[in-house]
Amino acid sequence: YLNMSGRLSAIQRGFHEKHGSQCGFCTPGFIMAAEGLLRKNPNPTENEIRRGLGSNICRCTGYVKIIEAVQFAVEEMREKPSSWGSPTVYME
Repeated sequence: YLNMSGRLSAIQRGFHEKHGSQCGFCTPGFIMAAEGLLRKNPNPTENEIRRGLGSNICRCTGYVKIIEAVQFAVEEMREKPSSWGSPTVYME
């Protein structure tokens, strides 16, 4: 999804900037799980991120880049609260 301005959310930017996806098959699930996690806990530890994303499986990576992508989003949202990306438009 994109926000109303057509820009990527902080989480999407994190996945782009930190190379959090490889084949892309699992990326939507990780992005949605990260969004849910950060709505409940906007400042998670690395272990909390790992637990929050634990129900998703990626066969391409060792999860390091995925964790870094979420940490990037946390930092960006802390520095620029408007970077969250809401309200959102779901693209078909």
